[in-house]
Amino acid sequence: MTRERKRKPRRRSGSPRHDSGPQRRRQSGTLSLKSSTAAAASTDTLLSRARTHWLFGEWQRLCELDGERIARQEERAAIALLVGSAHQQQGDHQATRHWARQAIQWGMAPSAVARLLAAGVHNTLGRMALLREDEAGIGRHFAASMKLAALNDTDTGTLVRARASQEAKALNQRLPGLTLPEPMVSEAPASGPDGFYRAFEDRFRGSREEIKRRVAVYLPFVAAIAERHPGLPALDLGCGRGEWLEILKEAGIKAEGIDQNAGMLGGCRELGLKVSQGDAFAFLQQQPAASRIAISLMHVVEHIPFEKLRSIVEQARRVLVPDGVLIMETPNPENLMVGSCNFYMDPTHRNPLPPPLLAFVPEYYGFERIKVLRLQEAPALNDKDHYAINDFLRGVSPDYAVLAQVKQTVTETPAGQQEQAAWEQDYGISLDQMLKRNAQRNDE
Repeated sequence: MTRERKRKPRRRSGSPRHDSGPQRRRQSGTLSLKSSTAAAASTDTLLSRARTHWLFGEWQRLCELDGERIARQEERAAIALLVGSAHQQQGDHQATRHWARQAIQWGMAPSAVARLLAAGVHNTLGRMALLREDEAGIGRHFAASMKLAALNDTDTGTLVRARASQEAKALNQRLPGLTLPEPMVSEAPASGPDGFYRAFEDRFRGSREEIKRRVAVYLPFVAAIAERHPGLPALDLGCGRGEWLEILKEAGIKAEGIDQNAGMLGGCRELGLKVSQGDAFAFLQQQPAASRIAISLMHVVEHIPFEKLRSIVEQARRVLVPDGVLIMETPNPENLMVGSCNFYMDPTHRNPLPPPLLAFVPEYYGFERIKVLRLQEAPALNDKDHYAINDFLRGVSPDYAVLAQVKQTVTETPAGQQEQAAWEQDYGISLDQMLKRNAQRNDE
């Protein structure tokens, strides 16, 4: 008698070939979407990528992750669960069950699986609320989705707005104003509700007139674009006290700012500046394509996670007109006193960003023209032909900015000529320049 061979189930696209292997210690019922070990850089990269796709509702990209690569990861259980949740949102119940079982087999606690699948149900209900334009329902269901996923390392209100914006875009729906659950409405921004951060800036950043003088350096880069696109506004993310907005207003250029600090915004409104309170990234995501002549982040990038910075630059490319300019100003760690000490005066700073790193981000996302401006050095340094040790410690430009333009456009108007001259001009002083000048003097 011949024994009938069992037919192997056909492997699903995106599923791993090898599901066997020693079962890992079961992970807790609270799902952590962060890598808990530093076993391999590739693990952190794949889990981080999967987590980002899940946060922003990029379900198809999650479903397309390679199953065999997932199976080789240290945090494969968490990644499998995220992939299962994505299939749930795509309506593929068979794939959802497959990846949920795989996550449990690889060590994920069943309670964690249940929590994320329940989060997916609330996400679906949130999409239904979007179709009904039910503002309270949108906020309630997307908030419940984030809460069930236990994403305690990220501001929930920010995630709710970002997820709602992404889903509204996918459904081709207008995103109405969100009514967030009460605990989220009362969350204070990082600067606190007592005016501490505004007082801190007033003390340590410089007077309003001094900051206006500094940021005026960017006006030639923007004025010609405003001339080419009459009526389109600039956008200042993290506008703070509004010095850059005031410069633009004085130049007759429309502009709008957004910040989370109510105290800062109160001062802006007293000056008649157009500002809104809210999360800068969520606001940027909601802007139409090719709707802004300039997007600026003045001393903002050092306050945010690098992955969020990348997302902002990617979104900025979409929102800017083709010849629009992205401006990112930040402390310069090439200055030894800034990099080792002064940077940490601000308790909300995360980490310094070297100029080549920050310049590479817009280059990676398709900006055609990139320029680094080193700024705020003592003018007397430019006249020196030899530098002392104190100059090397403190003399390099303490701030710098990266300017990026997707497409270069030249106009023969006075504003266009000033724009071209600004792009061609050298700014500031670097450590390399100081070393070369000393070497030249020694050769003489």
